[in-house]
Amino acid sequence: MSSEWYISFHGGDEKDSLNNIHVYSSDGHEVRKALNTKSLAAGVTLRELRGFVFGPDRNLYVVNSYYKYSEVLKFKGALNKDGQHDFVDIFAKRDASSNPGLSHPFNAVFDSEGDLYVSSQDTSLISRYHGPTSKVGKPGTPVHLPSSLQGSNAIPPGTFVPSKNLSSNGVRVVREAIFGLDGNLYAADREANCVRKYQAHSGSYLGKLVSQSDGLDNPIHLLFSPDDRYLFIGNGGNDSILLHDTAENSTKIYVASKAGGLNGPAGMAFGDDSRFYVASRNSREILRYDDVDGTRHGQVFIKDLKDNPEFLILVRH
Repeated sequence: MSSEWYISFHGGDEKDSLNNIHVYSSDGHEVRKALNTKSLAAGVTLRELRGFVFGPDRNLYVVNSYYKYSEVLKFKGALNKDGQHDFVDIFAKRDASSNPGLSHPFNAVFDSEGDLYVSSQDTSLISRYHGPTSKVGKPGTPVHLPSSLQGSNAIPPGTFVPSKNLSSNGVRVVREAIFGLDGNLYAADREANCVRKYQAHSGSYLGKLVSQSDGLDNPIHLLFSPDDRYLFIGNGGNDSILLHDTAENSTKIYVASKAGGLNGPAGMAFGDDSRFYVASRNSREILRYDDVDGTRHGQVFIKDLKDNPEFLILVRH
């Protein structure tokens, strides 16, 4: 089994070649583009890709973030002869009447039941969709509102976590949302400077896990350690990374402000070497930190990227 890094970039009109997921070798050399653009259906355009995740069906789901193309695209998980993922279909897409909550999406994640959750920047909602293996609803369509939100006609279909203007327990400005091994959903609220916790299935608000009093400033990206004990939080306001110990309920600085050249922390991941990797968005680099106990110093793993890196994951084929 081999491992490769998949990285999404900001992209845009003037950066067509970067409107894709780019593949780098385990030692940091660019290899190819991950998505086969020749396989795209008519009318499908890759624009400003953000989060991506392999689903319970082992296929690859990619967030297409540009406001005209607010959607989640489905690609085959298996590689074709050129080492790329072929397009399958549009799994979920914004619709003004049936799916208005999906707008300028940021990331996508599956829960333990196989349903898909998508955070949207323009609506500050986290929406839930029937997963690809669902037997109770059409895959890609909004799931009914959780018990915590039922009875409200103002909340868009499929909403699992509402925005602050729809509910006092909602998110002001949502960014990444991820699940812990406890099954609960953790959401970065950039404007409120906190990470909020929501109960699995019911969507009930369980409070702030980390807040401004812990030194949190504009959180954007989240990552759990492999054992799920530690939550890593990209601190966009001061270019640092915080570490929350869920067992001790304590928070400390993991990567100090600008340590190792960190400038705009974005996607985070652990490598096969157990080292910590983070996309430094503004310096267009991928950094590697070697000390797992209170990291302070890092090294440039990939430099001189052609655009701002957004998300990265280590993919094992």
